Amino acid sequence: MPHRRRHRTIAGALSLTLVGLVLAPGCSSSSGGLKATGAPIVSTTSTIGPVQSGDVAVTAIDNNFKAENITVTAGSKVTWTNSGRNDHNVKPVDAGDFGVDTGGFKPGASYTATFATPGTYHYFCSIHGTTARGMVGTVQVVAP
Repeated sequence: MPHRRRHRTIAGALSLTLVGLVLAPGCSSSSGGLKATGAPIVSTTSTIGPVQSGDVAVTAIDNNFKAENITVTAGSKVTWTNSGRNDHNVKPVDAGDFGVDTGGFKPGASYTATFATPGTYHYFCSIHGTTARGMVGTVQVVAP
């Protein structure tokens, strides 16, 4: 009989969980199901990283961008520094007015771009990746 007792315990726990969800504070029942009445748990505008402002640094090293994905406020300057032993470049995936070619991004070199317009800017190093794999990164720009 221990087998039946376990089923009743699990069924009881599930019932209590469902009741807790239906009666949770900040929610009310309606003909369409549950409707949130409080602040949303998950923001409708999500960011890919902590929001940074001003001068933000990205390092190109050992065939990786660190940090690979950043979120900055509009007007911020992003500076990529080649701290590795190899040549790199920064190429926008979509047509864009930022980026630096290999000749300007040798080991020890830096490149800075100012991002004024909110949006998501994907980039890559064409030497060590493709637009979707390898050495890739994203600058997400949000309103200040």
